[in-house]
Formats: sequence, C-alpha cells, structure tokens
Amino acid sequence: MKYLNDKCWPALTMVLAMGAAACDTDELLNVVDPDIVTPADVVGEKGAELYWAGAIGLFAGAYSSGGGGQVVYSGMIADEFHLSGTFPTRNEVDRREMDDRNGTLLGQYRTYHRARVGTKNAAERMAEILPNDPRIAEMWNMNGYMNLFFAENYCSGVPFSDTPNEGDIVYGERQTTEEIYNAAVTSFGWASEAAGGSADQSRLAAIGLARARLNQGDYAAAASAAATVPPDWAYYVRSKAGGTFGQRNAVFELNQRQRRWSISDMEGENGIAFRSAPDSRVPWEDSGGPGFDQETPLFHQLKYDSEESDVVLASGLEGQLIKAEAELSSGGPWLATLNALRAGVGLPALEDPGSTDGRVRMLFEERGRWLFGTGHRHGDLRRMVRQYGYDQAEVFPTGSFFKGGAYGTDVNFPIPFEEHENEALSGLEGQSLCLDRSA
Repeated sequence: MKYLNDKCWPALTMVLAMGAAACDTDELLNVVDPDIVTPADVVGEKGAELYWAGAIGLFAGAYSSGGGGQVVYSGMIADEFHLSGTFPTRNEVDRREMDDRNGTLLGQYRTYHRARVGTKNAAERMAEILPNDPRIAEMWNMNGYMNLFFAENYCSGVPFSDTPNEGDIVYGERQTTEEIYNAAVTSFGWASEAAGGSADQSRLAAIGLARARLNQGDYAAAASAAATVPPDWAYYVRSKAGGTFGQRNAVFELNQRQRRWSISDMEGENGIAFRSAPDSRVPWEDSGGPGFDQETPLFHQLKYDSEESDVVLASGLEGQLIKAEAELSSGGPWLATLNALRAGVGLPALEDPGSTDGRVRMLFEERGRWLFGTGHRHGDLRRMVRQYGYDQAEVFPTGSFFKGGAYGTDVNFPIPFEEHENEALSGLEGQSLCLDRSA
C-alpha cells in the first residue's frame, strides 16, 4: 500500500515580515516581490523539493481535494452523486446541460491544467537536479493521470498550452481525445523508465497504462499491463485532517459537512441502485434531514467517513476488473474473475445473465460498485456508448430531472469559453472550441 505523499503534506508558504517599530506608512508599501516562490528560489536540491511538493498539492486538488476534483465532478455528471445544494452552475453538471461559460467548470478546468503543467515541469526540473530520484516517476505518473482525466471527462479538442520552467507561456493547439490518451501513454512510459527500483511507481504506471488502453478499446494491451500488478496493491492520494479546504477529502466535505451533494440511487432511470440494492462496497446512511437546499433528502456516503479519508488512485483490484473486461471481450472466464473478487469480501456469486447486454451491464455495475467515488464512472459510461454501442440515453441519467425540467444530452464537459484567449486559437472567435461532443 502506497501513499502519494507519505513523507509529509506539502505546502508552499511565504512569510512577509514587516517591522512594527517604525510608523513610516510609506515603508509599508515597499514590497520587494509578491511571488510565493520566485525562480531564484528554485535551485539545487531544495528547489527540486519545492517543485515536487507543489506538484503533489496541485494533483491532490485536481483529483480528490478542495472543491471536488475528478472524484466529485465525474461522479456528478454520471450517477454516483446528485445535487442537494443550490449552485446553478453545479446544477448544469448534474442535469447534463452545461454552458461553456459555466464558472464552476472554468475553475475545475484551470485546476486540471495547473496540475498537468505542474507535474510535467516538476518531472523535468527534478531530472536535471536529482536524476535518480524515483519521485521523477511519480511526477510522470501524475502527469499521465491528468491527461487521462482530460480525455475521460472533456469533449475532444482540449488545447494543451504549457508554461516551461524557463520561458513564457507556449499556447497550444486543440488535441483530439485520442491524442490526449496517447499523451497519457507516453507519460506512463516515462514513469516506468524513471521508476528504477520503485515497485510502487512501476505498478502505478502499469495501471495507468492499462486504464488508457482500456479507454482506447485495446483490451489485450490493457490486460497485459494490469497483469503485472498484485491484486492486493493500492496507491492512495492522501487527505489531511484539520488542513485547509484544499487538503480535505472533497467527497466528505461536500456531502457530510456542507450537505451540497448526496449519494444517488437509480438516478435518471439508468443509474445503479446504490441505496436500494445495498452492499458493503458502497456504504451509506440516511442523514435524517435535507441537504443545503433545504428540500432534497440528504444521504451520506460512508466510504469516506472523515475529512482525512484517503482516496485510491489505482489498485490491483482495478487491474482485476480490467482483466475481467478483457476476458469478456475474448470469451474468457470473466465471471469467475468477478466472483473471485466478490468472494474476497463475502458477497454471493453472480450468475451469467445469458445475453451480451446483460453481461456488459453486469460488468459495468460491478466496476461502478467496486470503484465508486474514485473518478471512474463517467469514463465508464462514455465507454459503454463509444465501445459497446449503447445510446447515451440508455446509460447516462435521463428523463425528468428531480429539480425540475429534464436531463440534457451532454456526455462530457465543454471547453470553457475563456479558452478563446488562447492565441493559438485566434481564428475561432465566437465558436465552440470542442471538435466533437460525442462520447
């Protein structure tokens, strides 16, 4: 079992000391440099540590801390969570009808890009200063996952700009979804090369590669990568009790503490029966009262029961689920693989439903329950459309929306309108930046 940041919870801080003895008010305005960390600070081994620490924090915020990250927003557009708050911008996500001027999604988009660029820059700077440090592999792994999150969540056409360690911003052209998956594959390859003797980083790269290949429909390559990871291995992103909002477990924070999101049940006709057909993999309880909006019944998920609950990023369990899907595609013993996992936690064996549709739905429900609250469900629903031929209305929440109106047809997040400021896209004024809004 490995933690993303098991040495410490990193934080980059700056103390501005101002003498109180003098009463010269002009002196109070003489600020030398307002930056948190200046380029001159980032030298030598200490500089490498700063890059690593900063990137770790950026990744945690994009994945499972702060305002929600991958874990919350991918679960919201899918069928894991529904809104018990009042933000209209969050309502758009839950309803699957999102405007490209949605301010909440703009914040999420920026968080993703900061983590993508931060992990890449950290990997490159650390390779210059500490070339044999396994944390270089960690940075490339985090970068690979950020690419995965963009590909799984967003429409095709996300521009990838960069801010190199030395130099001005380099504006990027739009990338297709396939190109972004290939970028993830490349990052996981670099992580594997840099891992050295770190089994954890090698395994993290293997599961990341398997997830990318699964999204590309290459089941054999996905299973081959996953087979190198022991079933009982897991890699966690740490949350911090008593820390800042950006360090606490976002699911617990927004579900139990702020009461803004609730655990779903058969959402929009197609969703998994997380509450009405309960099992130990998705524990929950009735809060006994309404959510923040004072009208939606609030149900607590209990998988993360405190602000310091850590969140699995990758695991050997996920590897076994990838193995089962590859076996289903090739006529192998997929059901035996699933039932072996269930037996390990005392669940009864499943029976073959006897049809292709039944088997696919069974497999994806098992993935939905095993991987609940880890940022997989949205990508899985898109794969059911893209790779298995379902219509979006057969797998995503659909029909009447519980807060009024009807669910929309969005299956991914739009590129924010603000990306029109990207100088590489100057010829697209007023147009949607998405190349393709399909799954």
